[in-house]
Amino acid sequence: MGEHRLMNTVECRECGISSGAFWIRWRAYRCDDPERGESPTLAFYCPTCADREFGRPRRASTSG
Repeated sequence: MGEHRLMNTVECRECGISSGAFWIRWRAYRCDDPERGESPTLAFYCPTCADREFGRPRRASTSG
């Protein structure tokens, strides 16, 4: 009883939509430039924007 749960959400860098509680097919990419000494930063993309910006993710081969 009295259990406290945190819900972490992010916003899509492109369209601004919220991830909600489930991040299914959301992607994160590092968007800083380490050569310029910038701190590590992630940009989050919803499935639609991620597919449009970076293409569909490849599936790992299960055959040997």
